[in-house]
Formats: sequence, structure tokens, C-alpha cells
Amino acid sequence: MLDTLQAALAKYDIDSRDKLLLAISGGLDSVVLLQALLDLGFQPELAHCNFGLRGEESEADADFCQRLARQHGLTIHIKKCETETYAQEKGLSIQMAARDLRYAYFEELDLLGNYRAILTAHHGDDQLETMIFKLARGSALEAVAGIREKRQKYIRPMLGILRNEIEAFAQERNLAWREDASNAETKYLRNAYRHRLIPLWEEIQPDLKSKMLLSSRLLREQSDALDELLEEKLSEALIQEEGWERLNYSSIVDKAWFGQLLYKWLSPKGKWDWPAVHHLWQSRKGRYTENEDYRLYHGEVCYELRKQSSSPSVSLELLEGDSEIEKPIRMDMQILPREKVKLDGLREHHFLDYKALEFPLTLRTWRDGDRFQPLGMSGTKKLSDYWIDQKMPMAEKDGQLVLESAGEIVALIGHRIDHRFRVQNSTKTIYFVRLK
Repeated sequence: MLDTLQAALAKYDIDSRDKLLLAISGGLDSVVLLQALLDLGFQPELAHCNFGLRGEESEADADFCQRLARQHGLTIHIKKCETETYAQEKGLSIQMAARDLRYAYFEELDLLGNYRAILTAHHGDDQLETMIFKLARGSALEAVAGIREKRQKYIRPMLGILRNEIEAFAQERNLAWREDASNAETKYLRNAYRHRLIPLWEEIQPDLKSKMLLSSRLLREQSDALDELLEEKLSEALIQEEGWERLNYSSIVDKAWFGQLLYKWLSPKGKWDWPAVHHLWQSRKGRYTENEDYRLYHGEVCYELRKQSSSPSVSLELLEGDSEIEKPIRMDMQILPREKVKLDGLREHHFLDYKALEFPLTLRTWRDGDRFQPLGMSGTKKLSDYWIDQKMPMAEKDGQLVLESAGEIVALIGHRIDHRFRVQNSTKTIYFVRLK
């Protein structure tokens, strides 16, 4: 076992001179990892989270870890967590809340200690349980491959070691450890796999665990190879500008890995309804799906992602005598005789028939369902459909301003006026709007 452990650490250039932090619960796995590290000449600092979920037993776990550190002359850091309160506040299960608190504490310690690595005692049986758990949930390749041996500073050097080897090491060294009675309760799915499913499976296939660890390594290699491909394709297809991103899918939507590309792109950006994301490209252009922080549009041969705006909608009254505004957009307005105006086609200039307007006008943020009649066209059109026709990024419509008269849109600011408010041969006075 020591050889396997040392080889796992050497793979990442970890040696006994490095400053390490070891997560220790007081249970068999972490106690064995500590003893093995000591045997190899390491002197790690220890970190223990008291989750307070088992009353006096939790306090006894913390005391045990304290004595263990004192016995070996090691520094130990202990934190008592309000796990149940945190779980309620965040809407998490107790297990997920404990995980969040544990890793947050490790990160806090690392900011102060700047460790070379943070070690955890996950082992081969944990790997098998994780693979079954993820597979049964319908997870993708990255998850089914199991626990990564290294992620950032975290190293799990016992993933190649099975629990029976750990138990044998503990008995040989006459080690003491703490037992968590909840680990035997099969009401938790992972425990049910451990105590009921896997033993039955091993009766049928005695070499189950070694074969599953081999599968984990092979799946991890394939997952990493796919990840390299996705990274390359994502860099080719993704355009990023301030406030939004655009993924051109025209040449890749039929690829077998397209769904994984979407996952790689979007998963760091919160929780998504993945069936809705995958089917978005089949829907009519202009449709979107969203999560708490982002909105994903189906644009012209692309997905367009924009961060949800937290700013309030704009609604500003413009009086007949107003000549300029500075916010939310710099714009001036003039009432001019027809003969003094030379019409042009600049998007920043809007020429409107003054007589057709009713004051005060309203400058406001567009709303779902808004319609107007684009200049030169017959019949009205939804603004969202207009943008699609113009092949404009759907994400750019967020925050778009319109100018309104008596409930009718007279101009899509910076783009086009409404045909009904155009300057005609009979127009004698023009309302001229200019973006600065």
C-alpha cells in the first residue's frame, strides 16, 4: 500500500519536504492515510470539520483528531460548522451542505497556509460507489469516470487502493479510529450500494472492484481526450464580447459531441434545464431558455448568451420642448421646418413627421409583445421577429430602447423608424432625433 501511495504522490512531484494539508475526519480512511504519510516521512497539517450532526459523537470525533495530532506533534485546524442552518438557508441536502462547508474551510486555510497540496482519503471503493451512483443518475462521461485523482490543489492519493487493503494496514499497525454509525444506514443511496448492491455483485464477479478501477482509468483517459477536443472546438466557434457570448453551431450541430460542447460552455454558468438547452436549436429563431443568471437565445445559426440584466427598465417622458437628454442614452431632439432638413439614412438619425406625434413621448425599454411597422413595410411585426430578419444578435435586444407616441412605437432607437411616422411629401415639420 505504501508503494502505491508514494507513486501517486510522486506523480505530482509531491515529496516529504512539501507543506501539505490533510483532511481528517477521525474515521478509518483518513487515519490510515495519516499513518501512511508519517511512515513515508511526511508531516502534514491536519484539518477537521465538526459538522455537529451527531451531538456528542461529533464532539468526540473532534477530540479524537485533536489527540491524534498531539500524539504525532502535528498542527491541527478544527472548525465547528452550523451545517443544518446552512443547509436550510441554501436549500441543500445535509450531505451537500457538509461538502460545501468542508471545501470552503479548506480554501480558507489554504489562503493562510499556501499549501503545496490538500490531501483527502478517498479510496478505490469510493471510486466504485461514485461510478455506480453517477451512472444510475444518467450522468455524462466526465462524471461516470469517477473521482479525479487531482483537481487543482486537491489530491486523492488512495484512489488506487481498495478498502480491504486499508483495513489490513490498520490492523497491522494496530490503529484506532472513530466509527460513524450513519455509514451503516442503507437509507442513504450510496450506503445501499456499499452494503447491499456491491457485495451481491461481487458474488457474481469476484474481480469487480479491480475491473471497475481499470474502467475508471480508461474512461478518464477518454474523457480527457474529449475535453481537449471540446476545448479546441469551443475556441474556434465561440465569440466573446463585453456582456455576451455567441456560439456558432452551423458546422458542428450534427456532431456526436455537440451536446458535450454545450455542457462545457454553459455548465460553469449555473444550473440549466439541459433538455431545453439541447432542443433550443430545433425551435424557432428568437426563442430562449434561461437560468437565474443568464439567458440563452436561439439566434441566426448560433446560440447567444447574455447575462441577465439586474438594472430596472427605463421609462422616460419627453416633453415637446425637451431638446436633449444625457441618460439613459445621449440624444438630442429638434423640431425643424421641412425645408431646412436634409434626410439621410444614418441609423443614428431618426426623421419623424411632427404632426403625427402626440406629446409627451415616452422613451422606454422594449417589452415582450411590442410591435411596430418597419419603414418601407406593410403590416406590423414583433420586434423580436424584426431582429431575426435583420440577422441581429438576439442578445443585443436586452435593454433596447423604443420611442413611443400615444401607445404606438414610432422608432426603434438606433435602428429604424415606424413606417406610419415617416416623413412624407405632405410633411411640413420634422421631429429630428439624433443619437450623440
